[in-house]
Amino acid sequence: MDLENSCKGFISDPRTLWVAQPVSVPRRLIKYVKDSTDLTIEEIHVAWAQGRLKLLPNGAAASRPIPGGALSLVFEEDRVLLDGQVIRPKQHHFTAILNKPSQTTSTCRDPDGKRDLSEWLAQMPAGTFPVGRLDRATTGLLLFTTDGDLANAVLRPQNHTEKKYWLWLDEVFEADDPRLEALTDKGNPAYDAASRAELVCRTRHHTELHLILDEGKNRQIRRMCRALDLRLVHLHRKSIGPLDHSGLAVGEYRQLTAAEVESLWQATGGRNWVRSCQIVALRRRAAEHRQTGKRELRLERWLNSLDRDSAGQTG
Repeated sequence: MDLENSCKGFISDPRTLWVAQPVSVPRRLIKYVKDSTDLTIEEIHVAWAQGRLKLLPNGAAASRPIPGGALSLVFEEDRVLLDGQVIRPKQHHFTAILNKPSQTTSTCRDPDGKRDLSEWLAQMPAGTFPVGRLDRATTGLLLFTTDGDLANAVLRPQNHTEKKYWLWLDEVFEADDPRLEALTDKGNPAYDAASRAELVCRTRHHTELHLILDEGKNRQIRRMCRALDLRLVHLHRKSIGPLDHSGLAVGEYRQLTAAEVESLWQATGGRNWVRSCQIVALRRRAAEHRQTGKRELRLERWLNSLDRDSAGQTG
């Protein structure tokens, strides 16, 4: 489910919803298996088609046909079997940061055989993936995780997770240079502006800036520089939310501590926001199925139970 799109039209800010603690939110079978194993999405579909993957509603002893296939919902009391073995979502995720070198493609495989992230991913647990991208020439902080919810929270524009970039420009800036204000001009239709711009250093030959983005569009800074005719020599990401790459040499990575992961969650709005968005998406799903006459009664009962708990908590 696309949480961002699913939340639109239901509530202005899902993080204002009350969510029971703890609450186990039903998830699609395909996500359940992805969170429980090292299988790729394609491999999960193949396993389902081959009958190697079974969903046992309410812990039943035998599976029965599931209308939604791999998109069926798995509830807390259900069991999922892969090749006859019960699988459960991983309790602990791996999250790490890399000080990315220049001339490295931010994907698992470069189609042209150029240097990519495979040499670092080979040292990380299976199922780890990069969160977002930096273009080949850009250096600096790159986040990796096995936690899809955390990745979505970091990348979602509405969460305004700040990323700080350092720019080396072949330009001479004055302290009150109007181009600084132009870099944060949200009304300029030529580009997506930064949220803040800071003059770090200026000489008679070059200028160093910090730009803070709270959304992070594809090649956003390079587009700004082209629109303003700024000669960008080098671009480097210094931080994502509370994380920076202090102590990491170029090309080095390290696993984050539990405290660092929690601080990153807090910078995105917290886990409660993600759960709230998931519940909003499930309400949309239930409504859409009712409209088509293919009601999901288990989901409706779960939502009604959640509403009763919420009413009891606030009543």
